[in-house]
Amino acid sequence: MQHFGPPILSQKRRLPGCMGVACICLLFSSCEEAGHNSDPGSEAPTYEELAATVPAIRLNKQGDSATAVGDYQAAIGFFQESMELAAADADSFVYYDSRLDLACVYDRLGELDKAIEIGEPVLEAFIRSGDSTRIGRTYATLAAFYSRADMPEKNIAAARKGFDILKSKGSLIHQCAAYNQMAFTYSDAGQWAQALPLLDSALLLMRASGILDQLAGIYLNLGDCHRNLGNEAEARHFLNAAAREADSLGLSHIHARSIERLSQMAEAKGAYVEALRLFKESASIKSSIFTEEKARAIQALESEFETREKEQQILLLKAEKRTQATYRNLALALLALSIVIGLWGLHRWREKANRLKEQLTQNRERLSEVIRLLAAKNAQLVKRDEVIRQYNNNLSSTKEDDSLSEGLINLNILTDEDWMAFKSHFERSYPGYLSCLRAAFPDISQAEERLFLLYKLNLNRKEISNILGVSESTVKKSRTRLRKRLELDSDQNLEEFIRDFK
Repeated sequence: MQHFGPPILSQKRRLPGCMGVACICLLFSSCEEAGHNSDPGSEAPTYEELAATVPAIRLNKQGDSATAVGDYQAAIGFFQESMELAAADADSFVYYDSRLDLACVYDRLGELDKAIEIGEPVLEAFIRSGDSTRIGRTYATLAAFYSRADMPEKNIAAARKGFDILKSKGSLIHQCAAYNQMAFTYSDAGQWAQALPLLDSALLLMRASGILDQLAGIYLNLGDCHRNLGNEAEARHFLNAAAREADSLGLSHIHARSIERLSQMAEAKGAYVEALRLFKESASIKSSIFTEEKARAIQALESEFETREKEQQILLLKAEKRTQATYRNLALALLALSIVIGLWGLHRWREKANRLKEQLTQNRERLSEVIRLLAAKNAQLVKRDEVIRQYNNNLSSTKEDDSLSEGLINLNILTDEDWMAFKSHFERSYPGYLSCLRAAFPDISQAEERLFLLYKLNLNRKEISNILGVSESTVKKSRTRLRKRLELDSDQNLEEFIRDFK
C-alpha cells in the first residue's frame, strides 16, 4: 500500500502528501509556540496571516505549494531559504519545521537515506523543546521514511509513538494523521483488515477538522486498502474520487498513483486496453513531476546551501570568540574594582579603629582623674573612720558586726553627683561592662557593685577605703560579702575573678 494521508499540522491550511511514504508531513508554524501571539486572550492568527508577516513562514508556505505541484527544485530552494531566515532570527521552531519539510522532499525524490539523516536530528530537537504535537508529528513522519527504507522495526516503533501522542494531544487533523500513519503500518505488514478501520477513522477526523486539502490522499489510501481486501466496487469508488480530487488541487503525485492503481485493477480483470490507457496516463503525469534537469538543479542548490551554512558557522564562531573576550575583560575589570574597594574599606576601618582607641585612652585617663579627686575628697573623712573603728571594737556579736558593716557599706559616703560621674566615666572606658555585670548577677547591691568596679580598676584595700570613706576592716568585710554574692569557691581569688570578668 502506497500511503497518502492528511498533513500533520497546526495552523497550516494546505500541505501536500509525500510520494509513496506513510505520512504527509510538511511542518507547521504555531503562533503560540513560536511566540508570535503576545496577547493570551486573543485568537491565534491563521497560518496565512503569519505567512503574510513572517518571511520564514511565507517561504515555507511557498515551499509547500511547490511540493504540491511536484516542483521539487523550487521547493528545496524555498525551504533552505526559510531555514536561513529562521536561523538568523533565532527561531528554532521555524528552522526545524522547514528542515523536516526538506526531508519530506528528499523522501519524494527517493533519497531515503538523506531524508532520514535530515529528519532524525529534527526529532531530537523537538524532544528537547517538549512540544508534544511536533514530537508526535515527527515520529509519524520518520515512520514513513523507515517504512519506505525497509526498516520495519524502526517503522513500527516510531509509528506507535507518534500515534500514542497525537491521538490524545493533537488537534483533529493531527489525530487524523496519527490514524492514517498507524493504518499504513498495518498495511505495510499486509494486515489490511486492521488498517481499514483506522483509515475510516482518519477520514471522519479529516472531515470533522474542516481541513480537506489532503482528502485525495485519504481516498487513495482507502482505495488501495479495499483493493487488497478484494472489495472491487469500494476500491474503484475511492480511487476515482482520489484522482478527481488530486487533479482539481494539482496534487500530481497522488493523481498519478490513483490512476496507476486503477490500471492495475483493470489489468487484473483482463481489460488490457483500459489498463494500458490508464498506465500511459499515469506515466505521463509522473514524467512531468521530475526530470533529470531538475535533479541537477537540486544538487546545485544543495551545494550552494552547504556553502552558506559553513560561512554562517564561521561567522558564529567569530561572534562567540568576541563575546568570550568581552566577558573576560569585564570580569577582570570587576575584579580590579573589587580590590580597590576592599583596600579603601580596610583603610577606613583602620582609621576608625585608631580613633576609637584614642577615645578609649582619653576616657580611662578621665576616669583615673575622677578616682584621684574622689580619694582626695574622702581623705577628709578619716576622723569619721576612726569613730567607726572604735564603735566596731565594742561590738560583741557577729550579727551586730554584720549589721554595722552593712550599714557602713550602704552609707551615702559619696554624693549622688559623684557616683553618677564615676559611673559615666567608667562606662565610657569599659563600654557595656555594667550591663554585663548586672546580667550575670542580677541581685548584686549598689554597695557591692561599687566595690566590684573599684577592684576592677586594680585598687588596693586602702585606696578603696579612702574613696568610699570607710575603714579598711569594713572594706574587708564587704569583700567577704561580695565573694558570697559571686558564689566563689574558697580557692578562687576575688581579684583575679573580677579582673578576668568581661
